[in-house]
Amino acid sequence: MRTFRDAKTMAKTLRAELLGRKETEISHSEALEIVSRQFGHDNWNVMAAKTEQLSGIDGDGGSGAGVITIPVLRIFDVEQAKTFYVDFLGCRLDFGGPSDGQDGPFYGQVTRSGSTFHLTETGYVASPGATIGIWTAGLDRLHDELNEKRTRMDVWGPGVWVPWPEDAPWARVMTISDPFGNSFRFMEPHDLKTQPTPRW
Repeated sequence: MRTFRDAKTMAKTLRAELLGRKETEISHSEALEIVSRQFGHDNWNVMAAKTEQLSGIDGDGGSGAGVITIPVLRIFDVEQAKTFYVDFLGCRLDFGGPSDGQDGPFYGQVTRSGSTFHLTETGYVASPGATIGIWTAGLDRLHDELNEKRTRMDVWGPGVWVPWPEDAPWARVMTISDPFGNSFRFMEPHDLKTQPTPRW
């Protein structure tokens, strides 16, 4: 039996059935809107956000176990990492501690709104300099949130700021780096109607 987790598959099936039986063609986004209303939601954006929460990817108590791909990022200082990822980015610390259970290097997991990252002090596990792309709606709101936090905490040190979003051919983009050389490229689609995207 299909559930809300199968909404995109249901939308594809709906499009195919309408085209095959009624010779009526609708876009994928229109099909998603219809399916979301069948599940009792006002629109696809609302349903997408609810689906993340109900899947255990977001919300209190989630472990990130529903996430298929999890980037592993190199850090060099645990407290500085917690300041950046938890206090500044607003992630939840799911777990973290010595990787060998005693006095070994730190290994942990942080999560926010469907994005999960593993953090490690172990050099051979990951190297600094990774770039992570994150699709999000509400990029201006996210900019204001992070810029306000930056004025209250010493995240990187002096002379570093939260840049304004810039237009790229594929999206509006805002790139922020952590204290260890890893970058987060937040991307907001130019047309949220054709590419529904949850807020980060």
